[in-house]
Amino acid sequence: MMKFELKKIFLKPVNRILFIILILITIIAGVLTVKDVQYILENGDAIHGIKASHSLEEDRNKWKGYITKDVLKKVLRENRRIEKTEKIQSKNYSKKQGIEEINSIISLAFSEYKEYDYYRVNSVRSSEAGDVYNKRILRLKNYLNSGKERFSDAEKEFLIAQYEKMETPLYYEYAGGWKALLDSQYMLTFMRILVVITGFLVAGIFSDEFQLKADSVFFSSEKGRNKAIVSKIEAGFITVTSVYWSTIMVYSAIVLFSLGSGGSGCAVQTGFSNWDSIYNITYLEDYLLSVTSGYIGSLFILFFAMLISAKSRSTVIAITVSFILSCAPMFLGRVTIFAKIMALFPDQLLRVNKSLEECKLYEIGGKVMGFITIIIPLYLILFIILVPVLYRVYKKTEIK
Repeated sequence: MMKFELKKIFLKPVNRILFIILILITIIAGVLTVKDVQYILENGDAIHGIKASHSLEEDRNKWKGYITKDVLKKVLRENRRIEKTEKIQSKNYSKKQGIEEINSIISLAFSEYKEYDYYRVNSVRSSEAGDVYNKRILRLKNYLNSGKERFSDAEKEFLIAQYEKMETPLYYEYAGGWKALLDSQYMLTFMRILVVITGFLVAGIFSDEFQLKADSVFFSSEKGRNKAIVSKIEAGFITVTSVYWSTIMVYSAIVLFSLGSGGSGCAVQTGFSNWDSIYNITYLEDYLLSVTSGYIGSLFILFFAMLISAKSRSTVIAITVSFILSCAPMFLGRVTIFAKIMALFPDQLLRVNKSLEECKLYEIGGKVMGFITIIIPLYLILFIILVPVLYRVYKKTEIK
């Protein structure tokens, strides 16, 4: 019966077209992510994509290893040498690409919290090089004591403790593939499109019987109110799972095969956008966390859409619900009065890689936890609850 339900999903002409469109979008997203990587040549021209990645890897891996005090001093000396010898801005930048990321770490450490002065590294003295990691903690403490944002004492202690837990010195090597994959806006957009299109595929699982006027036959059959419903739920789960992981793996493979998979063990704090992250994880852990949370988010959103489909008997309403839950909060969250509410919507699971950059905290029973620590188990539990609810709702359907 489950195989029959899967055939109904994948043999629909419109669903076949949607699946082909999804494959094309996956490939396009991967290609655009790769092409987004840029390298500036000495003459000021820019190259993009795989060639750019290879050039960046060659330049940046010259500094591969632990970012110790001595390494930071060497970077500062190299930065000063380039500043003195290169006068044309494009040439200046092209020479700095090898040390650009370590330069950013230095500039961030010596800038105010939540601020960034690109040129700050130019005024940092070699004698200050060893202060980089301590400065990261000090700037946070100064910000917490400034009163610019309200944190409880427990939250302040938690934030400082997370900063102090970061293992230093940081290990550095070129991790362009992982950074392109996780920092790119294409992945976030792709994840939302993936959920919406999958929503089209599964929206009719529980409403088709009503649309085809076959509900009386379905529910009056011997296994119509038990095994047949279980088969629909299984078909929905298999469809969401297979479509999600197959497309995510294809997208990831395109990016990592093109740009390289080196640097997976580097801490996320070696990247510009995650210097102030409270999560002490590597890029590989960031990736696994992001795709797993995206999967949990997809399961919840799409099973909730199926529940609406079973209750309303409408495929259109179910598709609308999947679209609203995956896309609407992105816009409503920008409105101040909706910001806190939207922060807990399931679409946040589709952008966990971006949440690493944010400092969202929750205090429950005196224990402070990061946003990611809360939202992933929350929606996993809600999904597990949703499955028997969906079964009971459809089982109690009245034939009209």
